[in-house]
Amino acid sequence: MPAFRRAVLLALIPAVALAAPKKKKPPKETPKPADSGKGSDSSADAPPDKDAAVGGGGGGGGSASGNGGGAGSDATPAPAEPPKDTAADKDKDKDKDKPSGNEPDVDALRQEYLALRDELFKSRARANAVASALYSTRVQIRFSWASTRYYGVSKASIRLDGANVFEDTSGAIGGDDGVRFDGYVAPGKHLVTFHVEASGKDDDSFTSSTEAQIVIKAVAGKDLLVAAKAKDGGDIAYEWKRKEKGSYGLGIDVGVKTVARAPDAGGTPAPAKKGK
Repeated sequence: MPAFRRAVLLALIPAVALAAPKKKKPPKETPKPADSGKGSDSSADAPPDKDAAVGGGGGGGGSASGNGGGAGSDATPAPAEPPKDTAADKDKDKDKDKPSGNEPDVDALRQEYLALRDELFKSRARANAVASALYSTRVQIRFSWASTRYYGVSKASIRLDGANVFEDTSGAIGGDDGVRFDGYVAPGKHLVTFHVEASGKDDDSFTSSTEAQIVIKAVAGKDLLVAAKAKDGGDIAYEWKRKEKGSYGLGIDVGVKTVARAPDAGGTPAPAKKGK
């Protein structure tokens, strides 16, 4: 070959090499999972479970037999210790025993009641002292209940000229016929009202309310005695269970009389006081 032609060929070889197209690399084949021997099981082609992957990763790279790590998802957590009582909890327990701000103070109310009762007794005593100096007639009122065997008294009261002079809720009038009021009044007419509320002892659903209003006349220079006795002579409280019938026998009997003034220490009758 002539030298000239060889030089031309040598000059064209690099240009041809540069213009040749590059060959594309074949795509990498994804390795198929090994056949588990169960045929065409659909679970073999399913994507791996994310939860299982996460749980397996926590085992520290352990093997399938579970020898890999102790921090996997199957590990049982240690039981939590019970919380200890703190000073704040003890203070809360103490506060539970204390009465709340909305509850009334029983001791304070009792002391207030006793103070008011003493003041009331003192006021009545002063009123009687003033009345004895102003008025000449002393009045004593007795009040009793005659049917204590079958009926109990839940409330009893006496009013004199509209003022409440006796009130009881313990059934005292069923125990005796004691004096319920002792005081002085002006000569002339006065209005006395007796009130009783009772219920059957055999059947307390049978209740009654009895009230009687009378006029008394005070005489100057003499004492006045008033004796009232309330009763219920009916049998409904104990007969209704047996025969489904019964009766009420309500009533208040009152006796009034004047009594001469007791003599003084010298044996002579006490002088009558001038009344208004």
